Amino acid sequence: MNTLLPSEILQADSYGPTFMYATHRDLATAPRHIIRLTEAVNPDLLQKATELALIRFPQMRVGLTRGEKDYHYYFNDLPPVVLPFSDISPYYMGSDDNNGYVFTVGYNDRTIYMEYQHSISDGHGFEMFIRSVLYEYLTLCGHPIENDGSIRTRDTEFTLSECEDGYPLLDRADPSSEGHYEVTKSLRVPVENEDYESNERMTELTFPYAALSLWTHSHGATPISLLYTALCFALYRTYYTDDDIGTPVVAEIPMDLRQVVPSETTHFFAALLDLPFEYDWFELPFEEACRNVRAVFDKQRAPRHAAFWGKSGSTRVTKGHTADMAIDEKEELMRKAARDYVRRDSFILTNIGSFNLPASMEEYIEDYGAILPCAYQPFGILISSYKGIMKVSLAQRDDSPALADAFADELEQRGIPVKQKTYEFHPTRYDGLKLRRPNK
Repeated sequence: MNTLLPSEILQADSYGPTFMYATHRDLATAPRHIIRLTEAVNPDLLQKATELALIRFPQMRVGLTRGEKDYHYYFNDLPPVVLPFSDISPYYMGSDDNNGYVFTVGYNDRTIYMEYQHSISDGHGFEMFIRSVLYEYLTLCGHPIENDGSIRTRDTEFTLSECEDGYPLLDRADPSSEGHYEVTKSLRVPVENEDYESNERMTELTFPYAALSLWTHSHGATPISLLYTALCFALYRTYYTDDDIGTPVVAEIPMDLRQVVPSETTHFFAALLDLPFEYDWFELPFEEACRNVRAVFDKQRAPRHAAFWGKSGSTRVTKGHTADMAIDEKEELMRKAARDYVRRDSFILTNIGSFNLPASMEEYIEDYGAILPCAYQPFGILISSYKGIMKVSLAQRDDSPALADAFADELEQRGIPVKQKTYEFHPTRYDGLKLRRPNK
């Protein structure tokens, strides 16, 4: 394996810095992945597994520093920490709680929790690290598992392309604003609880992917167009008032840009697309509204447009990150920009797709799910799946089951049986004033 100078892994990508300046009250700075095993977690072995995975993922061996004018990474030579965990995390990302790391590993009984400060990675990138940690852990437990070639283990070699800034690569896609949807108005779900430090209501809705797939194939839809249409119909039933007549729902949908320009990077590499659901579509049959969503989404995620939107977002963030101003002033500017950006849409809808493991590992991993905190938005949704079960994680500030119940009802009307699980949730917090100082 190559020996790398620490300086070679300390470069942020073009978009990630927006999360350095924000806090958990502004943006979803710490997405959570939840892995339930078939047996109780051994925290000592989990700590060792994390240390071994860091050998393969040196770009994760960083902490964050709050400088006089900006934030930047430093090489973290301390061992990673594995923490006792619960649904409500008491910890701060990048603080003394976890030796300054900008990811957190926790455990509770049979469950492993892994969270990351979003500046270091997107969901796809961090999943690569999760899979490596799980591989090392199950190996240390003595289980007879094998790598099918899909996991970046220590038998494979790290290259600098794995922590490259992918956004400059988008020029290859010839970015174009053609067909761009400009958000002028969107449904604003009322936020009755404006204490952004408080816990969130988390509802997990699970259902068999086969049932969803059967309906989409029969009606010319896709999984996302079906789920988004069901969500919009649920919003119409629970939140629309006379004042909202004519107002569309607009979802912010992160798109993995590796689909546009191939890259091995684990850094943040996504475009935040806007997907509208026009008000007059509520008068259409559900199936027709679904097909309308599919058509609009196909236009918004077309490679040239996705590249255009990815470049636009990264340019905006880079401009703020490199501005010549004091850190207090820059934080205020970047946080306001982030809050204004996310609140111009109705909510964020993230689809991280299927969590796939080698067959030899699936025997020991019973369940998987992920959560995107709502932070400054009234609610946020993350879609994941594992072993044929799809999971929609709905985080919200409103302590009401109305939206989740209406969404489940819309799916069940399409022959998709839904199970619900609800609990209080709070992610690991992040605030630049809480960061551990290097070499402390």
